[in-house]
Amino acid sequence: MEVAKMANQSIKVYPVGNGDTSLISLSGNQHMMIDCKIDNDAPTNKDKFDVKKDLVANLPKDSEGRHHLDVFILTHPDNDHCAGFKDTFFCDDPANYDKDAKERNAIIIDELWFSNTLFDRFTDPLSDAAKNFKKEAKRRKDLFKNSPEKAKLPGNRIILIDFKDECKDDGFESIIVEPGTSTNIFNKVEKTDFSLFIHGPFKTPTDDSQPRNETSVIMQLRFGSANDEMAALAFFAGDADYNRFQRLLDERDDESIQWDLLLAPHHCSWTYFNMTPYEDFPEPQDSAIEFLQRQRGAGMIVASSKEIIDDDDNPPHYAAKQEYIGQIDEDDFYSTGDDPLTPLVFEAGNNGFSKKDYIAKANLVSAVSGVTEKAKTYG
Repeated sequence: MEVAKMANQSIKVYPVGNGDTSLISLSGNQHMMIDCKIDNDAPTNKDKFDVKKDLVANLPKDSEGRHHLDVFILTHPDNDHCAGFKDTFFCDDPANYDKDAKERNAIIIDELWFSNTLFDRFTDPLSDAAKNFKKEAKRRKDLFKNSPEKAKLPGNRIILIDFKDECKDDGFESIIVEPGTSTNIFNKVEKTDFSLFIHGPFKTPTDDSQPRNETSVIMQLRFGSANDEMAALAFFAGDADYNRFQRLLDERDDESIQWDLLLAPHHCSWTYFNMTPYEDFPEPQDSAIEFLQRQRGAGMIVASSKEIIDDDDNPPHYAAKQEYIGQIDEDDFYSTGDDPLTPLVFEAGNNGFSKKDYIAKANLVSAVSGVTEKAKTYG
């Protein structure tokens, strides 16, 4: 029987040094961004990739000619996951979109996703970028509470990744996606070929939790085909350390922690493998290796980091890279630091992901050149 071709869906990981900025392109010309580290000086700095220019070239416009992003998800409020948020996106009611916003190509986020837990349990001082994000999130929460009809409009929508039985505001339960569940509704559109399984943050921290990173939103991205709703699986976990992955192994079913493509946590830091410094204990925890072995066949791992060299930096950590490539083919490990002027693009297919060449387009969605997909060895 002939297998139906999947809609063009992809993951683009931007080269931003040690930081995360990923654009997920879905069917129906929908787009989702997970985290951002966007430098304002990129347009005039020949050594940096201009993320915002690429976004403006790829994102669709609304009926008023304003670029818009369907969904933005913040995994946690470290500066290297939200830098440039206010300068890139429009942080106000779209009704107030003015000449200045138009001139700077401010992008409207139709639906903002984040977790109250990120800020309730994140005890470190917030960067200016994190404060800007929190202010915009509060604006949308206040609007949902006080002007619910206006809060339904694109540019004002919000989804909370939290627990309904801990919700302090009446009515907010309707916009909560709970960790431990999946959803296929994004920006009011019910998808038949994409869903998210939200794993974290976990409801309660453990004694070994880090105050900065234990609240990271952890998620499995499920790209589907006509025959398989989990044809290609990607895993994003912010800066989660190996303790969070131990909890995944202990508390989640096997299907929800499988992966074909993994964004290496914390920019290829050693903390994924062990919280004890490498110099003191250069052995990975069993849970870190066990999770990596949940890859389905030929797995791909991506480090969103500066160039990985054999030095004392952490992140990225050279020994961490060696542990990763010990679990996959070395050619299937990618780092954005290898070419800091070119995004990495992975297209979802019927058999996992395939690496594609990035081709910049002025006004069209980035084209990708054909590469044979890797065959799965499962299912």
